[in-house]
Amino acid sequence: MDLNPQFTTGMLSFTDQPDFDYAAFLQADDITFGEGAQTQQQVPSDSSDKATPPSTTSGSSSELIARPSAQKQRLERRGHTKSRRGCYNCKRRRIKCQETRPACGHCTKTGLKCEYPSMPQITHQPHHQIPLFSLQDMRFFQHFLTQCYPHHPLKQEDIWTHEIPCIAHNHEYLMHAILGFSASELMRNDASIVSSAMNHRIKAIRAIKKRLAETARSSMDYEEANAMVATCYALTFQSVSLDDGLAEYLTFIRGIMIVGMQMLFRGIKPIFENMLEPDQDALLEPLMQGLPLIPKGYTDSAMEALINLKPLCERPVEVEYHQHLVKMAEKLYVNSWDAYKAYTAQYGWWMLLPHDTFQALIDPDNQVMMLLHSHWVAINEIMSPISGQERNVSEKYPPQRDDQPQLDPGFARWLKYINANIDLEHQIYNQWPVWVEEQLDNDITFFGRV
Repeated sequence: MDLNPQFTTGMLSFTDQPDFDYAAFLQADDITFGEGAQTQQQVPSDSSDKATPPSTTSGSSSELIARPSAQKQRLERRGHTKSRRGCYNCKRRRIKCQETRPACGHCTKTGLKCEYPSMPQITHQPHHQIPLFSLQDMRFFQHFLTQCYPHHPLKQEDIWTHEIPCIAHNHEYLMHAILGFSASELMRNDASIVSSAMNHRIKAIRAIKKRLAETARSSMDYEEANAMVATCYALTFQSVSLDDGLAEYLTFIRGIMIVGMQMLFRGIKPIFENMLEPDQDALLEPLMQGLPLIPKGYTDSAMEALINLKPLCERPVEVEYHQHLVKMAEKLYVNSWDAYKAYTAQYGWWMLLPHDTFQALIDPDNQVMMLLHSHWVAINEIMSPISGQERNVSEKYPPQRDDQPQLDPGFARWLKYINANIDLEHQIYNQWPVWVEEQLDNDITFFGRV
């Protein structure tokens, strides 16, 4: 997640608009990945004890080259009355919840776990009263300080555990983002706090969206600017704990860039160091030089899958996305450090996409884009021994707890969700990501995750 220092005001489509709403990257339509996708019946696969990458050339060549039928046009969202007691997934997407129990229609359709907030209690607090936090929130805060602070920017553990907590009490969005991120990490072992994690996340998003809209036309001081950057980082990392969190992950990565650009234009110094690519390279390159290549068979399978996927990519954003994936796979044959550089270049491309193009990137109704996402996550998983070196930079990375011996699935939960939402017509193009998912289900460390 690099911020390129060579920014110019013409790099983004909105920078020449004096009244641009810098909260636009948090528009409701930005965070809809998975809402329109339906869980389809999976193509049965032959059972085998051997972990051998599948050949994606099965079937006639005409079946692989022919473009599937045109995508359905996305329907305009109809107006609706506000749902005040909807589930957290619907609230997160800002869509109307049917409020059916035990699971609403949207969660049933997309295969998500449906969680409802507890029944609200009527209170009579003045609007100006400072938000109160519970003892459970204090537990989340303590867990953040000692166990689950983000590892990006690299080698900034002291900033996350000392400087950021010292300013969080002044910025509601940052405090909620910290608590939500920590609660999401804890909910792996305690399902009872899922609602708390989502509640804090929703409050953080609402609060920072409101403040960003205000700061677009007003001043922004050093503390507030850095609180916003830290909030976007925390929300980005929390997205990894959500089954359908890829679109939100990409959205908040862009948020880091947007706030970072505003700091650059206003001459505000970031509290974090090592946010720029040259600084990160200086830390990582010594660890990457001489790193062994991943097994050639994994790279061969990835490249074969991408070749078969190419005929489907017709729109410019699809073609460019596919080219980035091919470059990552090609570098895996040559040098692990070059492969990592191609991997981080993908983040830079996401950050600088024009807003309309980014909307196409996270469109859940575009099956080709869903296939590209599944292949990106799968490549990321086979690159685990390389990208995992980021953790070795940290001097005091959060320790593994005795009560949590299993590694977190991380991006693998996105892979499972996306694979489940590839329709029957396109599943022939998704055999390799499904194979990667199967290996991770059997052993999360199969590809060398550390």
